[in-house]
Amino acid sequence: MGKLTVATELHALTGFRLFHNHLTVDAIKAVFEFASPPFQEVIHRLRLDVFETAMRNPTDLIFTNNSVWGIPNGRALFVAFAEEARRRVVAAGGDAVFVQLTAPLAVLEERVGADSRKARQKLTNPARLREILAELVADPLHSDDLVIDTSALDPHAAAEQIAERTARVQASESSKNA
Repeated sequence: MGKLTVATELHALTGFRLFHNHLTVDAIKAVFEFASPPFQEVIHRLRLDVFETAMRNPTDLIFTNNSVWGIPNGRALFVAFAEEARRRVVAAGGDAVFVQLTAPLAVLEERVGADSRKARQKLTNPARLREILAELVADPLHSDDLVIDTSALDPHAAAEQIAERTARVQASESSKNA
């Protein structure tokens, strides 16, 4: 089970809107080469605009993404994007909860060839997966990020943990604003 599987379960559990990263990747790569400077510029601007608009029009949102870009400075770009996303979401009246899904390499290698990945034109080559993961900085972005090992939980249980964390953050923010 990967990000989209857990996000789909979270959507079913909470009713939050699911805005997974391939919606934007597929749209933008139709125009610009994947990971090119114009691709990165447009995709980030589009995502940030969706986040802000959702928060101003109270729409709870699930967004999937990853820090495995396979490009120079990929982690730094991911961190900068995440921080800008958090800043804009909070400024627009929302809360941001970051979740890192992990699994051992052997589990990821088993999953990478799944038909659902092929259908969405995602990475399906185990050798390429190993290359990308060799460059991965696996640390969470923030000390308070929720980290879930998806080899230890089914998708529904993972979604329940995320929903519980989200509810606590929302309750905490509501009590601060009361």
